[in-house]
Amino acid sequence: MHMLQRLEQWMAVLERSVVVISFVGLMLLGLLQIILRNVFASGLFGADEILRHLVLWIGFLGASLATREQRHLRIDILSRVLPDKYQLWLDGGTHLLALVGCVMLAQAAWVFVREEWMAQTVLAAGIAAWVVQSIIPLGFCLMAVRFALHLIKVGVRVTGKLT
Repeated sequence: MHMLQRLEQWMAVLERSVVVISFVGLMLLGLLQIILRNVFASGLFGADEILRHLVLWIGFLGASLATREQRHLRIDILSRVLPDKYQLWLDGGTHLLALVGCVMLAQAAWVFVREEWMAQTVLAAGIAAWVVQSIIPLGFCLMAVRFALHLIKVGVRVTGKLT
């Protein structure tokens, strides 16, 4: 369990670093684009497309980090109605359903990215589309790993030992 926690912490550090770098790049490129358009009546070719994909990366990595801290969107009607003794089971069921959903979405996203790769689609900036769109299946896989880790933690709390 200790090794899983260290791996998960390492993932979080890496994700946060990429989010910060992407956000700084997003802000600088966006500011540059605004200045070029308003002052010089021009702009960088492909910058808007890069900005859209940076938002995609920030969104998916942010969703993974939110999943890590269990601050993702959740519908908690049942948790308000059920007695406390069922909360662990409810958490486990929720994590399991979210895990299955993320795996299914990752598979569908993988098909999309593979088709972009096979079509050899290139973005306006000259970057292969599949490279920047790979965050979609990767993001769902990261969230699936996080939900699996939460599920393991629930299992440990239910059984009182590492299984």
